[in-house]
Amino acid sequence: MTAIRLLLLPVLVIWSCWAVRPEAGDAEEDEKTVMSVHTSGHFQLQKTSSHRDKARAAQHGGAALLQGHAEEKLGLHADLGVAASRCDADQKAPANVSDACPAACPFAAEVDASQEFCHFRCVKAKECGTKGTQANASIPDEQHHFCRRCEVEACLECVAGKPGEEDEAVETCRKCMLGYYLSKDGKKCVNPGEFIFLGLIAIGVLVVLVALCWYSSLTRLPVVNEGALQHALEVQTRTMVLQDHHGDEGQPYPLSTNLCSVNIAGPGTTSLFRFQAAVIAWAVVLIAVWLGFVFFVSTDLLVVGNRPAVTPRELCEVVAWGRKRQMELIWTKVSWLAFAYAFSTVGALGYGVWMARFFRNFDSGNATPSDYVAVLTGVPQIKGDEKVEDVISEAVKTAIGDDIAKDLVAVSVGWNFEEHTAQVRHFLEEEVGSLESSRATQRAGARLSVMHLAATTSEESSRFGKIFAGITRLILRTRHVHLDEHEEGEPAEVENLKKALREMETADKSFVVFMTESARDAAIQATKDSGITIRGATCKLKPEVYEPEAIFWQNLHVTSRQRLGKYAANLVNILMACAAWTVILYLPYAHYMASFSYANGDEPDIISEGTFCGLVVGAQIGLFIASSIAADRCQPHYEDDKHKIYIIYYNGALVLNLIMDIALQSYLSYLQMVGVGAHVADGRLLASLTSWQEIFESYPVQKSVGKLLFKYCFPCTFLVPFLAEPFGCQILPLHLGNILVSRNRKLQGEQAERAVELCEMEQGRYADCIFNLVLVACIPFIAPAYMLPTLLAFLVSHIYIYAYDHVKALRYCRKFYFSSDEVHYLGQQLFCLPVAILAAALVMKANQWSGGVNGGLGGGVLKGWVLGGACVGAFTLHVIVHLSLLHCCVKPMTQYYDKEVNTTTFAEVAKHEPATHITTNPVQCLR
Repeated sequence: MTAIRLLLLPVLVIWSCWAVRPEAGDAEEDEKTVMSVHTSGHFQLQKTSSHRDKARAAQHGGAALLQGHAEEKLGLHADLGVAASRCDADQKAPANVSDACPAACPFAAEVDASQEFCHFRCVKAKECGTKGTQANASIPDEQHHFCRRCEVEACLECVAGKPGEEDEAVETCRKCMLGYYLSKDGKKCVNPGEFIFLGLIAIGVLVVLVALCWYSSLTRLPVVNEGALQHALEVQTRTMVLQDHHGDEGQPYPLSTNLCSVNIAGPGTTSLFRFQAAVIAWAVVLIAVWLGFVFFVSTDLLVVGNRPAVTPRELCEVVAWGRKRQMELIWTKVSWLAFAYAFSTVGALGYGVWMARFFRNFDSGNATPSDYVAVLTGVPQIKGDEKVEDVISEAVKTAIGDDIAKDLVAVSVGWNFEEHTAQVRHFLEEEVGSLESSRATQRAGARLSVMHLAATTSEESSRFGKIFAGITRLILRTRHVHLDEHEEGEPAEVENLKKALREMETADKSFVVFMTESARDAAIQATKDSGITIRGATCKLKPEVYEPEAIFWQNLHVTSRQRLGKYAANLVNILMACAAWTVILYLPYAHYMASFSYANGDEPDIISEGTFCGLVVGAQIGLFIASSIAADRCQPHYEDDKHKIYIIYYNGALVLNLIMDIALQSYLSYLQMVGVGAHVADGRLLASLTSWQEIFESYPVQKSVGKLLFKYCFPCTFLVPFLAEPFGCQILPLHLGNILVSRNRKLQGEQAERAVELCEMEQGRYADCIFNLVLVACIPFIAPAYMLPTLLAFLVSHIYIYAYDHVKALRYCRKFYFSSDEVHYLGQQLFCLPVAILAAALVMKANQWSGGVNGGLGGGVLKGWVLGGACVGAFTLHVIVHLSLLHCCVKPMTQYYDKEVNTTTFAEVAKHEPATHITTNPVQCLR
């Protein structure tokens, strides 16, 4: 590396000298001194020579004398004459917007658009709207020194006073926007719905105050349960992912562990972190390529699209310069998009092949419980009062033959206990035991709970009150802790459980465990054609691909057809959640934002901008909750299926939400530019454009939409939700759990353990990565100034997300094991979406480039809806090709067709793997 740096050093030096060389004519320009007359009547030195010594300036009696250049020794009277000649003169908007009008006529008035584009006259305050300037811009703006239009917030028809009027009626409203009513003096449009927002703010403040009071009261209680808290914290430590994560002994992995290479909780966990690392590497490469264009072509790529413009005069200069530079540099955008698309496509396939080999090698080199299990589907309904395990076992032995049957270990039957889920869980926890406590400890804790019941109730009445006690119970219930549980009626509950077990019916799916993997495979092959007959029903055997920890035993009775109905029903629920959020919160906000004229600085303040970010974050949190609930209600058989359903729902809802938000924000940005009377580069008013292609390609819209899209990306989507996640999901719940246990004697044993229980690790991070990638892929559609900031924001945010997930997996999650590649493969499939968007952007920008540097708006080969169809076609074609390549080239590589024989037996694996398809079956344990 040192040798390479030494070789590159001369090249960098030469390039640096070339990059800072003055442009043609710069030397002459730098030697000139530009003088302007300010409103005070004084002269000011605007620019001095950068190659010679600066002339010394001296002031006497308000006149400026510049020495050092003979051509600069101009008299005051001559300068005043030049300044006076500028008044009423028709002038093109200058390249230097600081070249202000003279004090004699300090207001810049835009000439009527029907005459000349971006021409201004310097006029007096009383002359705004006269002398051929725009008649509706008759109000002098004292701050920015230009003639502006009428501005009344939320006004649909605003009437400006006559030129020269200075009374209070200089601007009035004739008609307000829908949803507003006009005040009596006609100067203000009032929103009758403001009380709704004020009410929501008041409710939020009240909730915060109550929560703070509750927390303050809780912390003032004495510590009376230190022993139970210490026991719960010890259990918490032992439930972390340990270096021997299937046992109770061992130490947590050090934080320096590389989760991209060290297997701490199954290959699915490793693949999750590798996917995030690949996304970060993708961003680094694209940033490096874009910086190459910036440094070696033009640094204007960093500013084309974000130069500020407040007055019409400034806007004219920015639009003219921006459109010209955008078209001159559009080849860089096209080249970057071509590279980004090719790199993303090839990189996705290469990554897929690499990960397929990783899963294949892991499967061939590690023996897990699923290697010895076959899934039996199509099992008929049999009541629990029979010896169902024996019935199914005999049927399987008959079908597979005696030679294979000798290696059959057991049958783990799936049961329909949906109505008895809580009862089954209760007895498993009470009779089998909690994570670390014996049944005797539970009984002692329960007796202690009863002894202190009266005292605690009195304590709640005097200190917490009913509201605070309700908050405490609500928080504990979210941790599955119920303070009012006790031992009354236990014999009757036991009899009820026995009755429930006898009346239960078998589910459609059961599991057959064999002693060797070869016996499992032989059994599947032997029954491939004939199947297994059980009580007249023909059942099928297939290999199990999921580990027992991933099974939702309570959902095994749900058939494939029933699940399809649940998918559709929950999809409707997600759509209704999106619609409710839009109607209740976003539309009122958008209606409020549309009340601004967006002219001459009349834009939303920082509170409104913060409200937008809050709505974006709130929508994402709401959709996260709705998608999680919907995934649970679909009742999948495996945890991986639940994660896949969540990812699809969540990504779909976010993309739909993005489309609605960006469409509305784009419309608002369009109103913004029309509100300031924006022209496009060829002189037409933006409001006069009728083609969507011309409107979208116009520089004012490109600039404005770019700003809005970047605001949506960062920090609203890329960072804020993930900064809040550790506080809402780990730090705050554990902190409150510690306080509640230490100050409440009723929390003993298992109840205390639940109160401080660590969170679950999920694979939903794929959804966050994909959605952020979709946002990044949308940025190339707009002006280039936001390319680098968006990519850098994406990179920094995902480095933080990776670090957070790293610490979360090692310290803040209870034991988990992700064995399947299904969720990871879904993430690879969804990656086709951002790449397809890049393909559509490439088509649009290449078409824009085909119109030539001097081409007008919509001047490409493809026009109007033909261009739109081409973009949609490019998107669709890539999705089809991408998914086909993954299915045909990547997925088959996860299987070993010449796999070596696994000589390890199930008995040997079970010694080190306590969780098997037999021991994790809750009804099997109770039976």
